[in-house]
Amino acid sequence: MEEFKKKLRGRQILLVSGLLGACLATYLSARFYEKEETASEFARGYISGFQVGILLALMGTLLVFIVKHVMALRSPERLRELYISETDERKLLIKQKAGSVGMNIASYGLVAGTVVAGNINDTVFFSLFGASLFVATVRGFLKLYFRNKF
Repeated sequence: MEEFKKKLRGRQILLVSGLLGACLATYLSARFYEKEETASEFARGYISGFQVGILLALMGTLLVFIVKHVMALRSPERLRELYISETDERKLLIKQKAGSVGMNIASYGLVAGTVVAGNINDTVFFSLFGASLFVATVRGFLKLYFRNKF
């Protein structure tokens, strides 16, 4: 269990650094970036809202995981429950069958590209946004399918 505690502490460092990075990105995006004048008012507002929304969702998710890890590190019972949850063979099989690692990389990369493209070009932003929605939808259907199958 000590090895799992070390793993959680290392993960916590990554989560906190990611949270700080997301806070910095939100601040820099809101403070210093001005949208190009050729874009319509709707597109500028939509892109800005999407960027802030994604970053806030990221910060909220990171906070939930940080709190979850802190509570697990303080309580042996919660630490045991988290360990069992993370090493559950059924969950691992579902992730493996759904291609979770590759899908995660693709979806996070598309979302990050969408956020960055919002600062560059509207057409590229909406194209990447559509691709992100498609990958998220496929991923959701695969998870539901394999969860019901196994």
